Amino acid sequence: MQSDYARTKRTRKGRAAAFKRATSSGDKGEGGSLRRRRRHGRLRSLLVLAAGGSLALAACGGSSPASSKSPTQTIVLWHNGSFAATTTKLLANAFSKLHPGVKFDLVAQPSGDYFAALQAALISGNGPDIVNLWPAQYMTRFESRLVNLDPYISTSLLKNVSGESYFAKNGSLSSGTYAVPFENQFYNGFYNKSLFAKAHIATPPRTWSEITSDCVKLKSVGVIPIVYGAQSGSGEFNPVYEWSYLLAGVYPLSSWNGLLQGHIRYSSSAIVNQLSRWHALDTAGCINSNALTDKVAANAFTSGKAAMIFKGSWDAGSFYQSMGSKVGVMLPPYSTSPMSGIIEETGEGYGIPVTATHKAIAIKFLKFILSAKGENIITKSGQAPVLPGYRATNPLQESLLSMANSPSYHVYPMFDNLMQAPVESVAARLLDQVLVGQVSPSQAASEIAGAESNLPSSARAVNYHLGG
Repeated sequence: MQSDYARTKRTRKGRAAAFKRATSSGDKGEGGSLRRRRRHGRLRSLLVLAAGGSLALAACGGSSPASSKSPTQTIVLWHNGSFAATTTKLLANAFSKLHPGVKFDLVAQPSGDYFAALQAALISGNGPDIVNLWPAQYMTRFESRLVNLDPYISTSLLKNVSGESYFAKNGSLSSGTYAVPFENQFYNGFYNKSLFAKAHIATPPRTWSEITSDCVKLKSVGVIPIVYGAQSGSGEFNPVYEWSYLLAGVYPLSSWNGLLQGHIRYSSSAIVNQLSRWHALDTAGCINSNALTDKVAANAFTSGKAAMIFKGSWDAGSFYQSMGSKVGVMLPPYSTSPMSGIIEETGEGYGIPVTATHKAIAIKFLKFILSAKGENIITKSGQAPVLPGYRATNPLQESLLSMANSPSYHVYPMFDNLMQAPVESVAARLLDQVLVGQVSPSQAASEIAGAESNLPSSARAVNYHLGG
């Protein structure tokens, strides 16, 4: 584990120093020279705009006077539902002020059908100028229809962008880079410090045995130890967040290559054992009885009825607003030794279709995201900037960033982003049923392994260079 970590760890000092070298050699982007600052993490935005419809933002102002006869260029940008809307609107407004005659048509595509709609638009050649993309396997299917950004944004700058390699072909920036990310994410847990204190628990659990022991203590004071469910919608929770920690608990990062390439089977005894330990939380009464149907699970956590919830950093803003200093961050403790893996990866980015009408302006907008002005806007919008030199305003986000930059922890990416889509869909369908005992650990592991076995050899060829 330590050797993998040493090759992949991003420390604040190291990344900030590299970032300073890149910017001092001419990578200044739009909006002035990038200044060296402490890394500033992000809150998940609480100001999420409505998912449907489109937002048209007027362009105004600029760095130089524009002729009254200059034609207006309308940049059509698609984003995936409501999450990206707030940050994107602020970036678009600021960019328009720097570029007279440019305005944006921000189109919020429904999340459930986004990638299908994007694929159809790119194939037809009638797509927008800028498109919202997710990293790794979510993007690879679109690579041939996206502009390679390498000729326009220097590698010396891109290599300092958190998670940029997952927007590159085969995880290598020198092979083609197809998107610029605009926020960072973690998979993690949250715990109620007051309830832990009431149960005489000093720190959050870091091992299987500790979480089992803590469950007994929390139940003794009338608290649900762990709550599962959706904040809204269908009720079923998304198990892939914890899937990453279940794998990190038994395999070093370099071994994840073997899982993705079929050299290590998902039906291995190590994975089956992890799933069995996870299900044991249910049989021990450590989770809510309606885990698959609870539509408002987060309410039980914020109201003090449940002590822990496992989701992601995008909930840091809402949880801190509701609970203040009572809430802390933790990692799912799915390991026999103290959990040392932390899941961190860029969440979303923007790319440009090769058929874009206003390609040159779109490229400038992506450069603007990586400028000092762009990064400050991202920070103010509640997201985490993707370049080093910034500090989180939300203490929960700052705690996660500190953990990711500590030599005590190993950074892993989000495994569901790396899994081939047919395999990921089987895992997402079965894993929550494993937790509540509707499907056995061995059956689920066997079916996931079967989905991997059915992949064509070309689907296993992607190498993200995990662990070196």
